[in-house]
Amino acid sequence: MFVFLSILVLGYFRYTVSGYVEIVEITGCHTCRLMLTCRSLNSIIAILDYNFVEDIVDESANAGDLAGNSSISFAPAYPRDILNQRCSGLNLCSFILSEDCPGSDIFGPGNITIKYACVTEDRIKKYCNSDIVLPSEYTKDGSEGFIHNPGYPRFYSGHKDCRWRITGNAEQRIRVTILDISLIVDNVECTDVLEIRDTGQVIHSACRQQHPPTEIVSGSESIEVVLSSRQEFNPRRGFLIYYSVVGCSELPTPQGAYIVHRTPFLTVFSCCRGYNFPDTGTRIKSIGCLGSFWNTSLPLLDCQKSSSPLHWNLTRNLENIKPGNFRNMSSELIVPIMVILVLFVVNAVVVFFIHKERKKQETLNSITEEHLRTFTSSPDEI
Repeated sequence: MFVFLSILVLGYFRYTVSGYVEIVEITGCHTCRLMLTCRSLNSIIAILDYNFVEDIVDESANAGDLAGNSSISFAPAYPRDILNQRCSGLNLCSFILSEDCPGSDIFGPGNITIKYACVTEDRIKKYCNSDIVLPSEYTKDGSEGFIHNPGYPRFYSGHKDCRWRITGNAEQRIRVTILDISLIVDNVECTDVLEIRDTGQVIHSACRQQHPPTEIVSGSESIEVVLSSRQEFNPRRGFLIYYSVVGCSELPTPQGAYIVHRTPFLTVFSCCRGYNFPDTGTRIKSIGCLGSFWNTSLPLLDCQKSSSPLHWNLTRNLENIKPGNFRNMSSELIVPIMVILVLFVVNAVVVFFIHKERKKQETLNSITEEHLRTFTSSPDEI
């Protein structure tokens, strides 16, 4: 049988002082042995994603395969569960879909793609009762990481609650993804449970792996992960969680500036009249939020007095349209308006008297004509 195996490594590093998270993607056929490895012995594997693409085959052959597999009456095991069981928490492992995943022949021939992370120990929080405080907006490192219980992936201890609290900056939210969970289960009920709490309220609880992995986003800047167990020793893996920051923290307003517009993804500042930002030479500065970081250098520079008369004239009109200046604008318009009204009244009075004098003159002219007509009458008319 033709064996096709291609390994594509799409790696990128998010460096801290001594550690990193490396993302790796491998692809191979359903009967190929895929090797999941990390270059550092101080790293562990975390399964991020799994995808299967079925080969396109003849419809008649496919019908025959389905007829041949008609005896399979059970659902196959999730390949992701098998991957977590074989590889999560280790530094090296292998995976063959056709051999390691019972009932996988129901999928037919095809190619699989596995995406996993190699995580160094310093990017993992594994000790109970830990407080994880995410860095300020001035630092881009440490805004993500992983949590797993002590003993993962071999066992987890019990008889007490094991807690982790993750706290971000103001206006930020925390996203957690349950990559792997394997706890003691009593038939359909959960004997042990993993809870996600926000401001003291349980927003999610689980003891089994969900497909796709469950993602929870907090409603505040803090979230708590709690593992509760009844037994003292549990021969199960426990859990593995990935956490990251959502949104950007609130920006402090620079000295001499004020906020014109603000949303979770955009903040617009403006310097006061006669001032501008020294790095751009303008009064207006728009800052966008990319993921969990602002797209500019922080902290923002304070506004400085503008030395450009042209800049002053260009920004003066912008200042005049602010709501706070409407009162000044109205007071400046009252005097011209009153003068115009007085002129209209004076003109109306003048027109009125002119019209009155004209009517009076017409009356006098009419009386004069009557008198003259009397004096000029002929003797026959007398």
